[in-house]
Amino acid sequence: MARKLAGLCCCCSGNQREEGNADGKRPIDDGGGGQDAETGSGNFRNKYALAPGHSLMDWIRLGSSGKDLTGVGPRAGHLSVTPTELALHNKEDDAWLCIRGRVYNVSAYLPFHPGGPEQLMRGAGKDATSLFEEVHPWVNYDQILSKCYVGTLKPHAEFDPTEVFKPAEKSPPKALNEETANNATNKEPILLPRFDWIQKLDYITIIFYTGNFSNPMLEVNRADDKTFHIFLTYSGHVFDNEIMFADKVHWPCRIRVGCETGKVELVYRKCQGSVWDNFGVLKQKSKAKAKALVESRLKCKVANKTKVNYNTFLIELERSDGNRSIVPLGKHIKVFDTIKGEEIVRSYTPVPNCLFGKFRAQPYTTDSVCLMVKRYPEGNLSKILGDCLTGDTVIISKPLGSFNLQDIERRETFIVLAAGTGITPMFSIIFFLLERRIRKCQNLRLLFFNRTPADILFKEQFEELQREDARLKVRHVLSQPDDTWTGARGHISRSILEATIAEHLKDTTYVKKDIYFMVCGPTIFTTLTQQLFKDLGFKDDQIHFFLG
Repeated sequence: MARKLAGLCCCCSGNQREEGNADGKRPIDDGGGGQDAETGSGNFRNKYALAPGHSLMDWIRLGSSGKDLTGVGPRAGHLSVTPTELALHNKEDDAWLCIRGRVYNVSAYLPFHPGGPEQLMRGAGKDATSLFEEVHPWVNYDQILSKCYVGTLKPHAEFDPTEVFKPAEKSPPKALNEETANNATNKEPILLPRFDWIQKLDYITIIFYTGNFSNPMLEVNRADDKTFHIFLTYSGHVFDNEIMFADKVHWPCRIRVGCETGKVELVYRKCQGSVWDNFGVLKQKSKAKAKALVESRLKCKVANKTKVNYNTFLIELERSDGNRSIVPLGKHIKVFDTIKGEEIVRSYTPVPNCLFGKFRAQPYTTDSVCLMVKRYPEGNLSKILGDCLTGDTVIISKPLGSFNLQDIERRETFIVLAAGTGITPMFSIIFFLLERRIRKCQNLRLLFFNRTPADILFKEQFEELQREDARLKVRHVLSQPDDTWTGARGHISRSILEATIAEHLKDTTYVKKDIYFMVCGPTIFTTLTQQLFKDLGFKDDQIHFFLG
């Protein structure tokens, strides 16, 4: 593979550029990969010159024009295509192909393909995964062909995957890895996360695409200065991505997880600033998420601690083994300790570490575990954590919880109800909702219950965020206010809930069924709220309760 630098590439994911041949000459197009035009090795696609008006930007403009490139109208993206049906679409004016279980109508893309229509037609009417993997497996095909997506490949009884597509050299198709081989007979094959990479002189960025709103758990383990295991857990599977870099890199890396797009980026600093010919080697495999994995424990140390108010602390934990973990949005962890020979356990939902500083979403994802802990005089674990010092050891579980981010993918208006430290899962969710770009959050209302004014956590910060973003409305309700309090008083009740919903829908086109609710607080609070929603006729799929 030729050197890949940050830039724009016609056949890649839109963020890479081919530097050119070793003699300094540039190929006809900068698509990268394949067989060299002159020598017959390297990049065969460089033989083809695209006609004027058929550049990558022209293709993007065509995709944005509103023209139906799928040829199937409103059914696009929802069809289940059998291999028999796929085989019928094998002509240049009606060309479908399948890559990694996804079927695309590439008829419109043929004249835009950097390798020429003939190369793309080799996969027409077939499962072209093997051919794709042989030629350019790093290409972000789903982004390029997103407007051509027809649906998924649905194997049937007589379907023999070894017969649907045979490479030109008539050799048996190579298994992508042990997982696709082991799952060749499964009705729903396991799709590994797509991979990409870009580099600058001093940095290299590794990219995985896990799917929109997949909300992956991420764990990065360092073996040595060149080898890393990147574990991505989502959709009930654990994907082990072993990266062996071409040269040494510094540790730790910086991590960015796009919860909306499922894009995971790991940025490593090179030990020696230079342009690499290749990133190295990637080995991928997957396995079903096992109970033993969920129940495993991690040894951490207290890296940072700060006081929020008279009885609440922010505590930042880092893994003692030096590896990095990302807790998915809305998930919680368990903290373990032993008192007089008896194990005690308590659940905590991590908060973003931006709470230690600026109260805003941050460019890079928190790769430590940050807890907000209220110290109760009668609490066992809360006292231990409240009294902990920097350097102390804390044992935690891996992320747990039933929150499914995909439940809110098509929602636009939200009401969040939190009581006391039940605000903890809401910090990350509020930041995420306000940052959404594809389907923007239109209205977001926080109803925050506490006892006294001194118990309200981050009151000033929420007020400032509310002033900056008109979509956010925050209302505080106190059960034991002092004489200076001019806001709402009481506990969660039908009247408070009905008034909140009415105010939320006022001057909008939304109705009750459009609202998505998220609730977290003490057991008595969530139990009462659950009954209120039932009495008001709201459906279960409109509400998520965060329960430890």
